[in-house]
Amino acid sequence: MINITFVTTNKHKFEEVKHFLRDYPINLEHLERGYDENHDLTAEEISSNAAKKLAEELNKKVIVEDTGLYFEAFNNFPGIFPKFVMNSIGYKGILKLLKGENRNAYFRTVAAFCEPGKEPKIFDGTMKGRITTKVYDIDKDAMPYNRIFIPDNKKKPISSMTLEERNSFSQRAQAFKKFGDFIKNELK
Repeated sequence: MINITFVTTNKHKFEEVKHFLRDYPINLEHLERGYDENHDLTAEEISSNAAKKLAEELNKKVIVEDTGLYFEAFNNFPGIFPKFVMNSIGYKGILKLLKGENRNAYFRTVAAFCEPGKEPKIFDGTMKGRITTKVYDIDKDAMPYNRIFIPDNKKKPISSMTLEERNSFSQRAQAFKKFGDFIKNELK
């Protein structure tokens, strides 16, 4: 088993990642802490820089992730700013923005793993789908965009799915499965 610290302020992300890494030789610890996210950079650069800095600062093996949401109708906006957009205009603003527009969108997760004194390794995943015309499961404890995103080939929003269902195909599951396979191969 290898001890790895997942640095995130989002409890939902930690719960998801811990769930799909349970079959790997990883003891995932949660450190609820923010870190610098220079939004002039790409998701790869943000994650990579944060992982390297945190690995050195904490003197631990760490993993961080950055997830963006990209609306096809608006040149992939909001991109790496989904939290800012949700906090600024909320569901009402997002649904108004997309009214009469192409509702296709995708999530992209970039995870960066780093050990002290080494360069980060990057793992990514993408989930395509569409933005709904209404908000689902408003009283459910879920990540905000999961209430308005229906993945391709699915009939319900992510917020209406069980953890097992969404972890079978989500962009975060894809990225962290690649990470888990990397760790498993490294320990051979």
